[in-house]
Amino acid sequence: MNRFFDTDRWNEIWQTISRNRKRSIMTALGVFWGIFMLTVMLGAGMGLGRLFRAQLGDMSTNTVLLQPQQTGIPYKGMPKNRWWRLNNGDIDAVKKLPEVQYAAGMFWAETVHCSYNGRKTDHFMMGYSPDYQKINPQKLIFGRFINDVDMARKRKVCVIGTQTFKDLFPGGEDPTGKVIRINDSYFTVVGVLRKLSSAMSFSDVERTVVVPVSLAQQMFGRPDQIHMLAIAGRDDVPSKEVEKACREAVFARHIISPNDEKAAWTMATAEMFDKVMSLFRGIALLTWIVGLGTLLAGIVGVSNIMLVLVKERTQEIGVRRALGAPPRAIISQILSESFVLTFIAGVLGLTAAVGLLSVVDSVYYQAVTVAQDGFEVSWQISFGTGILSLAILVGGSLLAGVIPAGRALKIKAVDAIREE
Repeated sequence: MNRFFDTDRWNEIWQTISRNRKRSIMTALGVFWGIFMLTVMLGAGMGLGRLFRAQLGDMSTNTVLLQPQQTGIPYKGMPKNRWWRLNNGDIDAVKKLPEVQYAAGMFWAETVHCSYNGRKTDHFMMGYSPDYQKINPQKLIFGRFINDVDMARKRKVCVIGTQTFKDLFPGGEDPTGKVIRINDSYFTVVGVLRKLSSAMSFSDVERTVVVPVSLAQQMFGRPDQIHMLAIAGRDDVPSKEVEKACREAVFARHIISPNDEKAAWTMATAEMFDKVMSLFRGIALLTWIVGLGTLLAGIVGVSNIMLVLVKERTQEIGVRRALGAPPRAIISQILSESFVLTFIAGVLGLTAAVGLLSVVDSVYYQAVTVAQDGFEVSWQISFGTGILSLAILVGGSLLAGVIPAGRALKIKAVDAIREE
């Protein structure tokens, strides 16, 4: 410990580095650039991963979507290329499956004309079952989502998107309980929906008016039809099993072969999530490989300059050996010099990278989160990643001095004193 605080030792290290100032600066730039690029690339990769998770929101990762298409196989007297439709009975049938936790129907209506107190706007209408909020939760700024009573009684209630809210209520007051006109009917606003996830949105949520699916069916003359099923499987059941069970249950009700792959479009979000996360893991691995390669090039540069310094100080090291300096002292001196050069350059590079990521954070927050009401995402590296980068930096700084230190130990006192 006393050796660490020895000012003579640190003065000697500084003098050694400053004697080769230009060479030291150029070498240090290699380490600076290596840790800087590694940190920036890691921050970008982590930011993209967080953005993807924000797009998913709180959506169940074991969600299956099912939409009818033309059949591809004749079955029990039914021809192929037959169009079929989902209905309310399919929701009830799927809900009874042991693999399923929630099931909801979606009904795509059409563009409707909305007005309130002389303010008018045109937005899209969709019908949802109440369980859709459990499958793909959306943040509510005011009020509540559609509930079971709304469904059963076909209440004329609606949940409006943020843009619809701004168009009809520019003052920003709470609109819940207010009555707006949609086409030729009057609806009570029960909630304001702010888009939290767009991964499962089939319309611009900000410009959508949500009503009970039962009411939408009645309004547009489709009393029993739904356009898509959204299913949340139980957490302990693989998504493939959930998808298979739902297809079989629905196909049995519509006389469709269970082996007909063309009869319905399905998407399991778990598979999509796994594929995207695998992509991000690959990007992270590539980032580490490229970043560590760049950092290694800087460390090799430090090692080279230390070898040059050892060569230039051959006589000095020989005199020290002749005066009885132990090998530990020689190794300690060389390692300290490489450590100081590498560590200072590395810390400066890490600091600059963290500073740049902080600027990116601020710009993104103002340009996207605030200006566009987008997702709040951090592009900064995690604390654990920062600690790991520092550990790599310390290890690299010591590694840079290993070969020069070994070279210094091989110097014989007699030969060094004789050398001119």
